[in-house]
Amino acid sequence: MKKAKYLLLMIVLLAFPMIQNCGTSSKSTSSIIVADSLINEGWEAIKIGNYETARTSFEQALNENLTEAQRVTANNGYGWSLSKQGRIEEAIPFFEKAYASDNEAKVGLAGCLIYRHISNSDYVRAAEMLGNMPPEYFAQVHSGLALSSAKVHALAALAYALAGDEVNATKYMNKAAALDSMMVGTTVDKIDEAFELLGWKQ
Repeated sequence: MKKAKYLLLMIVLLAFPMIQNCGTSSKSTSSIIVADSLINEGWEAIKIGNYETARTSFEQALNENLTEAQRVTANNGYGWSLSKQGRIEEAIPFFEKAYASDNEAKVGLAGCLIYRHISNSDYVRAAEMLGNMPPEYFAQVHSGLALSSAKVHALAALAYALAGDEVNATKYMNKAAALDSMMVGTTVDKIDEAFELLGWKQ
């Protein structure tokens, strides 16, 4: 009888860690699903211009048990939801957490650095970040951001121009203008005109 009790106790003790792990795994999976839902809601809110709702969704997602990819996406979305509300400097820390592995976050961070311009180093960092991407490899993931390859090239041109690198500024502006050549009156078109006025384009 004692042998049977010991055997039963051994089985329970051996199985107990597995039972615990199953519970944790289920909780983690549940948290990941909740986070995915919140992140998707955030991007949908950005798409319709409801930036405060988007910010709240991303903030709630960041409080969940996230995968690394989810954390990057949630920080990127949080940054964009703040910057779209004009809260540019508040957006920087969120873009900083995401830019290393997300090109949309790189664009967001570069734009914020240009806006902030504490010193010339902000312009230089923005230019290098976009130049190292490079803009040719940019592909929009979230349509609500209304980004395009032409706009990213123009932003890179602007960053290089402000950093004092006329050669790269001209190179990226020429590419932006070529990509946007059929559009009149766009942001890219206006930046292109400004470059011509400055004598950086023939």
